[in-house]
Amino acid sequence: EYVIVSAHLDHVGGVGNMLYYPGANDNASGSAAVLELARIFSNKKSSLKRSILFVLFGSEEKGLVGSEYLAENLPVDASQIVAMFNMDCISYGDSIKVGNGKSNPGLWNMAMEQDSLYINRTVHSTWGGGGADLTPFHNKGIPGLYFVTTNSYDYLHLPGDTPETLNVSLYTDLVKLVSLMCYEIAIEGRLPENE
Repeated sequence: EYVIVSAHLDHVGGVGNMLYYPGANDNASGSAAVLELARIFSNKKSSLKRSILFVLFGSEEKGLVGSEYLAENLPVDASQIVAMFNMDCISYGDSIKVGNGKSNPGLWNMAMEQDSLYINRTVHSTWGGGGADLTPFHNKGIPGLYFVTTNSYDYLHLPGDTPETLNVSLYTDLVKLVSLMCYEIAIEGRLPENE
């Protein structure tokens, strides 16, 4: 069985030589988180009860091209993927929001439990139906959560999306929450039932 941890690597880029969009929050923050989680869990390989696939998607900004491709060309059977955690715009704002919880209440309740034990920064509202790169996997019946920060879009697709605007403590807490979810499912072997 597998857990997918993902984010999109691309951003909107630039316009000629005059204008550049750095994309620090959208989505260098998510990409860096995937790399850090890969580093952490690669040191725990012998403890894993489930494998973790770390994925960075291309062309999210062009319309979920990379995630749709992978969802249609999975390297493992979709029924073997027990959870997916997608991160997008996770380092600007004031709190954590976990989306797609209405579609996967068991996973969402587990995230809320981990938040209440260790972080206390997640808002208690969610939605169903996926979210950005999670959507093609949700449409294939793969359970997953979408991690984002609240009030995250002041600099979305603007030249001001720079490292100086990022909320480091919020970012750290969100990555910790995803790490705790991976730990519970991939190492402890917990898997909540969808209620």
